[in-house]
Amino acid sequence: MRREQKQVFLLHLGSRQSIGPDDLRVIWATACESGDVHVSRRVQQSSVDGARPCYGLWVRRTFNRVAAEERLRAMLDARGYLFTLTPMPI
Repeated sequence: MRREQKQVFLLHLGSRQSIGPDDLRVIWATACESGDVHVSRRVQQSSVDGARPCYGLWVRRTFNRVAAEERLRAMLDARGYLFTLTPMPI
């Protein structure tokens, strides 16, 4: 039986920063060491920043969450993103 994907992180980028879905998917897949990932984007309203996108990071299979988070943070830092990465309960 195939397990459904679960959202494991919520990513907010700095104001006026954005990332395309293909680029984010490659970064996330690299961080997870799996091609079985999904990314989503939605706009969140904020009283401070107005409309601001947030990105859901999803994975289907078991993975090393701590190592994936470290790799993801390093890759986002290396690309100059200012971000908040929020772990989602599993």
